[in-house]
Amino acid sequence: MEMLTKLEELILLSVWKLKDNAYGTTIYKHIQKITSKKLSLGGVYFPLERLTRKGYLHSYIGEATEERRGLSKRYYQLTEKGIRALNEIKRINEIMWAGYSDLTFRQIKTYER
Repeated sequence: MEMLTKLEELILLSVWKLKDNAYGTTIYKHIQKITSKKLSLGGVYFPLERLTRKGYLHSYIGEATEERRGLSKRYYQLTEKGIRALNEIKRINEIMWAGYSDLTFRQIKTYER
């Protein structure tokens, strides 16, 4: 399985977390809230399209809404491939972090010698 970027991983996790309310703006806001990082909206839309093309996500157009002046939202759902990718990322992270306690500045200084 190909390695995903951290942003792609965060997008897939956001889609999973947001369930039926996963569209560009809610995904963008969710990632910003969790990471406290300033992202551009385009910085989320481009990976969303890439993940869809690669088969990790499925997208569909929702109903037009008055609040969006008659425009429709594009919603995203995880595909089976996306679910497998998230499970694999979780497995790898658990293996990599196994046995580590919270790092401290003192521990980091020890490694610099």
